[in-house]
Amino acid sequence: MLVIRLFRALCLAAMLAVAGGAQAGDTLRVKFRSRALLDATATGYGKDDVQGYYRLEDFRVGFKANYGRYELKADIGLGGGKVAVKDLQLNYHVNGGVLSVGNGYEPFSMDMLISTADLRLHQSAASVLAFTDGRKLGVTYHFYNRNWYLATGLYTHNDINHIGEDKKNSLVSTSRAVWRTHDARRGRLLHVGGAFSFCTKEANTEAPVGEVSSDGVTSMLPSPLLEAEVSGMCSEIKGLLEVLYTSRKVLVQGEYFIDRINRTGGLKAYTAHGGYVQGSWLLCGEGFEYDAMYAIPGRPSSAKAVELVARFNYTDLNDGGSGVFGGEEKDLSLGVNWYLNKYLGVKFGGSYVWVGDHCNSFYDKDFFIAQARLQYIF
Repeated sequence: MLVIRLFRALCLAAMLAVAGGAQAGDTLRVKFRSRALLDATATGYGKDDVQGYYRLEDFRVGFKANYGRYELKADIGLGGGKVAVKDLQLNYHVNGGVLSVGNGYEPFSMDMLISTADLRLHQSAASVLAFTDGRKLGVTYHFYNRNWYLATGLYTHNDINHIGEDKKNSLVSTSRAVWRTHDARRGRLLHVGGAFSFCTKEANTEAPVGEVSSDGVTSMLPSPLLEAEVSGMCSEIKGLLEVLYTSRKVLVQGEYFIDRINRTGGLKAYTAHGGYVQGSWLLCGEGFEYDAMYAIPGRPSSAKAVELVARFNYTDLNDGGSGVFGGEEKDLSLGVNWYLNKYLGVKFGGSYVWVGDHCNSFYDKDFFIAQARLQYIF
C-alpha cells in the first residue's frame, strides 16, 4: 500500500540522517512499542442502531530509536480497518531544547498532547475535539527548564496521510507558553499557560468551506454531536488558557478555548468557544507523571493505581451574529481507572449529555452513555 511504502521510505531517510549526524562513541538504542484499546459502549438512547457497540478503538505498533542527540519516533496505526501513519518524528536534542521535524501534534491543548492510553476518560473533552486538529506535517522547537516551557512551530494543514489530492493548501503557525512551579518535597506541581494558533486562508480555492465539529463524549455513535459548516472561510485564529495542579493524591486540569474564523465576501466572522475542568483522586497509589519536556501530565506514577475521575465540559458552536449554528452541549462524566500494572489497565466511565440548540439532528434529547476500555501498552 502507498501509506506503508511512504512510511518505510521516511523511516529510512530519518535513520540515514541520524546515522550521518552521529559521533564516535554513540550507541544505538531501539525500543519497540505497541498499544491496543478495546472499547465497549452502551446507551439507552431509544434507537435500535445505538444500543451498544464494541470495537478495537486503537491498535498501533512502532519504535523509538536514540542515537546520541538524535531520536526517531515512528508509529503506524492498524485500528478501524485502516492503515495510517501516526507519529513520525525526528528529534534533535540540545541543552534545554528539542527540534522536532515530521508528523505529529502541534503544541495546542495539553489534553490533545497526552497519549490516548493516559487520558483520564475515554477520550478528550468535547471542547478539545472541537477546537483542535489532528497531526500535522511540520517543524516544532520546544524549549524547557524547571519553570518554563515554550514552543513554536510551522506546519502544513495536513498530516502525512493527506499530502496528495486531499491536502489543504494552507499553513499553520502555533505557539505555546507554560509557567510552572514544583514543590518536590510535598509532591505538588502548579502549571499555568496558554497557546495561540493562526491558519492562513487556503490557497487556490475561491470559496473554501471550513468545519468545526466534535463527536462529544464518544466517537462510537454514528454522527458527530456538534458540527458547524463555515462558508467563505478565510484565516483562522485560535487561542486557549490552561491550568494544571497535581499533588500526591489529586490532579486538577482545565482548558478554555476560543476560535475565530474570518470570512470572505463581506460575511461576518464566526466565533465559537468552550472549555472543560476535570479532576482525579487516587484511591490507591501516589503521584502523577509529568513530562517536563512537553509540559503534559500523564498516568499515575504508581505501577498499580486506582483513580476516580470527574469532568464537566461546555461547548458552544452557535454564533447568531454570523448566522452559523453548530450546536451547544454540556456534559458531566464520572469514571474509575484501574491500572493493574504498568502495561495493563481497565477504565469504566459514564457520561450524561445535555443536548442544546442546533446539535446534529440525530441527537434529539439528553442522554446517558456508559463506556468501558481494556488497554495494554508497552
